[in-house]
Amino acid sequence: MKLRHMLGPERARLLLAEVLPTLDIKEVKTPRDRLKLGKALMSRGGLLEALGTAIKTQAMLHGARDDG
Repeated sequence: MKLRHMLGPERARLLLAEVLPTLDIKEVKTPRDRLKLGKALMSRGGLLEALGTAIKTQAMLHGARDDG
């Protein structure tokens, strides 16, 4: 996953542990999950915003729809 590559495994794990419960996701499995994660990261600004944009774009390329 992009987060592990860019942030390192420990920081990525901590970030996911913080963000996923707010999205009612246990783990990122589907393009829709990636879309939700990307949008959540985009709201945090900075590097996380850039990573979130990349994750959201990837999710949409794999069939997720951004309905709002």
